[in-house]
Amino acid sequence: CPRIFIKRDDYTGTGFGSNKLRKLDYAIAFELEKGTKTILTIAGEKSNHARVTAAVCAKFGLRCILVLNRAEKDLIPDGLICASRYLYELFGAEIHWVDSREEREPKALEILEKLQSSGQKAAYIPLGVSVPLGALGFVNAINEVKTQFDGLGTQPNYIFHAGTSGGTQAGIIAGCQLFGWEKTEVVAVSPDDSAKEISHRVAQITDGIYHLLGKSNLTISPSDITVLDEFIGAGYGIETEEARRATCLLAKTEGIILDFIYTAKAMAALLDWIEKETLTATDNILFWHTGGQLAWFYAKRPNGEKG
Repeated sequence: CPRIFIKRDDYTGTGFGSNKLRKLDYAIAFELEKGTKTILTIAGEKSNHARVTAAVCAKFGLRCILVLNRAEKDLIPDGLICASRYLYELFGAEIHWVDSREEREPKALEILEKLQSSGQKAAYIPLGVSVPLGALGFVNAINEVKTQFDGLGTQPNYIFHAGTSGGTQAGIIAGCQLFGWEKTEVVAVSPDDSAKEISHRVAQITDGIYHLLGKSNLTISPSDITVLDEFIGAGYGIETEEARRATCLLAKTEGIILDFIYTAKAMAALLDWIEKETLTATDNILFWHTGGQLAWFYAKRPNGEKG
């Protein structure tokens, strides 16, 4: 078995944490500097991104508008709502519901146009803050984690994480390139989209990072990006048997909780590579825990309210 390290971004603070906070560090700072008063973004009903964006907006006194598609009804127990949705409302976010993922962005941009045409200072942040500016958060994260590894006198051969919107992987790849980890392979494990779709998004965002940083000599091709899409199972947000085993193993051996939507599927992929001996005892692996444990929890509305 390889030596496995875990980067705990489930501990990063505001809004119960997650990798999204690193990206919002840059995106929200940029909007505050411009005088933006309203932030719009999109996500699914159980989203880490929506929850953390709502929390950060509350912290900085910004109006937050979320355009969300509902989770499948049979995935949420009767009479309850998902914990993240309860928190969106607790943080004061305004929610607009749509029927599908495809409707989210057009609806958000429609609302944005109305706000801006009325003279309001509003801005749209894409899903997962997966734009070059947001991805800079993970360029900086590699600088942070490299310092930690330097103290151990080693570095990872592989970095595994769950990824779909592309910003996390793009930032990690760019960070590895810029901070001397060029030989480290960054492996994203998809919870929904195809490897082809994600790798193209990651390449675009990574090139955008290089442009922002004035590194025009650097570029990347989708063919150079590793994304695994064979661990999705029956679909987004649906637990797989491999993910369940990964969750139980980590809980029983390390006291660490994964979530069934993202991190458990990423850990399932890592364990699969160990079992197939793609990874060996000579490898150092960094597993990036991107948060999301609240997906396991549900809430009851006060006084039996419905909505």
